[in-house]
Amino acid sequence: MEPLPFTHEKIPACTTYIQYKGVWDMQDLYEFVASFFSRQKFKFYERRLIQKRPGPFGPETYYVWEATRDVEEYYRFAINLFLHTYDTQDIEVVMKDGSKRTFTKGRIWIQFRGRVEMDYDKRWEETAFYANLRNFYHEYVIKKKIEGIWWDNMYYTVFLKLQSLVKERLKMESEGYEHRYFHKVR
Repeated sequence: MEPLPFTHEKIPACTTYIQYKGVWDMQDLYEFVASFFSRQKFKFYERRLIQKRPGPFGPETYYVWEATRDVEEYYRFAINLFLHTYDTQDIEVVMKDGSKRTFTKGRIWIQFRGRVEMDYDKRWEETAFYANLRNFYHEYVIKKKIEGIWWDNMYYTVFLKLQSLVKERLKMESEGYEHRYFHKVR
């Protein structure tokens, strides 16, 4: 996949989606994603939680999560997750050991968006001269490093890994991670 065209401040990754219909543990999914970002040294934020009254597709809930990691002084990784659950109901499941747990039955739609942000502190925004100097620096000095190292590192070691692990957590059919042995990912 070719990365999307970038501005001089952000390089976005291709947006990916997961659609799932079945039974899952929402609390476990939330804790798993938060712990994944914690292990990867990201700061994890729950930006928004919107619950709508039941409509034609049952109750709907929107979760907006964001994680950022300052890799160096000049660039950072940022990943946004949008979860939309609808037609959901809580069901009680008896586990093999006899304990009871509450799971969610319904449909979930997850959108992953990732990007590499440069000059996130806006140090080069003071004057028009500095902004043009920054554009020159990005275009002619570090363009290959941006596209070939920083973006690849974010995309393969964090972005696709998270998507694959979420699929495994939901016990989806495609449990293999095809990029596992690309770019130092295990």
